[in-house]
Amino acid sequence: MFVRHGETVGNQEQIAHGQSESPLNDRGIEQALSTAAMLTRCHRQYHRVYTSPFSRAYDTGKHISDALQIPIHVHEGLMEGFLGDWEGVTYERLSEFGFARHSIKDDDFRGHNGESPNQLAARMIQTITEIRSENLQENLIIVSHGAAIAHAISSLLDTKPVFGYQYLMHNCAVTELSFAPVAHLEFLNSYDHLPEDLKADPPTPRRRRK
Repeated sequence: MFVRHGETVGNQEQIAHGQSESPLNDRGIEQALSTAAMLTRCHRQYHRVYTSPFSRAYDTGKHISDALQIPIHVHEGLMEGFLGDWEGVTYERLSEFGFARHSIKDDDFRGHNGESPNQLAARMIQTITEIRSENLQENLIIVSHGAAIAHAISSLLDTKPVFGYQYLMHNCAVTELSFAPVAHLEFLNSYDHLPEDLKADPPTPRRRRK
């Protein structure tokens, strides 16, 4: 299962942090607690939580691991994509720079001196493969970031573009992926477990007008 971290200060302020720290805000903490509570009622047993090292992911994962009473592990490979020169800019500026437009058009786009879609996807796939190989026959919860998860799902399902905008998730939404025998989606971006006041739409990449 993939879980996107809860809402952060950066999300609230519409700032793209990439591989910069941005802690959960009060809404993000409540989202994480609601997600943890939902998972305690889940029909499926989970055995471990793996998270990105950034506090927004780790703190979300810690609420889940505490609620389920299962181990939590940190893996650097689950970090968000590196935005390079565009780390810390506003979502509006990121759109003006054409980040999503260029990334959707070119899987190798690195005009921002950050990670390309292919590089981020490859890192995530390598990490997921490593984690799964160490935990055979176990159900895992991976807490990571919006773009990182979207790129991973796109690559695992072999869909294009690698940028995977169609797989972007709400804060603290959950997505179930099964590997039996090949990767397929059980469900995508489920956030009905969140109270109405804790639901928020993820930013949608602006597409070039034809």
